[in-house]
Amino acid sequence: MDHAHSRHSDYKKNSITLAGGIAMGTGVMIGAGIFALTGQIAELAGPLFPLAFIVGAIVTAFSAYSYIKMSNAYPSAGGIGMIL
Repeated sequence: MDHAHSRHSDYKKNSITLAGGIAMGTGVMIGAGIFALTGQIAELAGPLFPLAFIVGAIVTAFSAYSYIKMSNAYPSAGGIGMIL
């Protein structure tokens, strides 16, 4: 049995698949992050919106890096819900 197969069998039945996790994460990010919040931030930031967008990208990069490190330290098929 190869290593990839043994890791895959560690996940519980009916847990979120990779495709399901990607679909859920993408839906949340696109729905809340792009469509809902960008317009509100543009209204609040006014002419400084490009700067606010870049600062937001930097903060998001740190958040994503932290999430990756946490996922590597505590692997779980439940993702962020299990970590929280």
